[in-house]
Amino acid sequence: MRFLIAFVALIGYASASAILAPLVYGANAGDVQAAAIDATVAAQDTVRAIGEGQARAAEAVVQHNTEAVRQVAETNRNLHENVYWGNVAASQNYVAAAQSQVAAIDGAAAGVRAAYAGAPIVGAYGVSPYGIAAPYTAYGAYGLGLHAW
Repeated sequence: MRFLIAFVALIGYASASAILAPLVYGANAGDVQAAAIDATVAAQDTVRAIGEGQARAAEAVVQHNTEAVRQVAETNRNLHENVYWGNVAASQNYVAAAQSQVAAIDGAAAGVRAAYAGAPIVGAYGVSPYGIAAPYTAYGAYGLGLHAW
């Protein structure tokens, strides 16, 4: 039992001396230098990590802004394209309506000419129903002045 108490006392003294020795005898110069180097390396690693994080953040901002500009440009192009083709379609509709009106007028003119097809036309002078020659009769030398295309 004495051996056990002596052994525990020896272990306790050894661990206490390892903890208390720097306080009693002062710091070992090699340990101090190693601790300073470790602290310097840790500080440099921290600064490097902060710098890399800032660089990644700046790169992400640039990429985000580039994507935003691309999307705005694409939207602008789409709007202009839609307006252009909308105007083209409106112009085509306008032309089609005008062609329909011309066709309707031509059809009416052809109908009038067909109605008066029995009236003789001699040169530039038409013959009126009463037999009096006039340069242009009521329906004209060319059929009411309308032309069927």
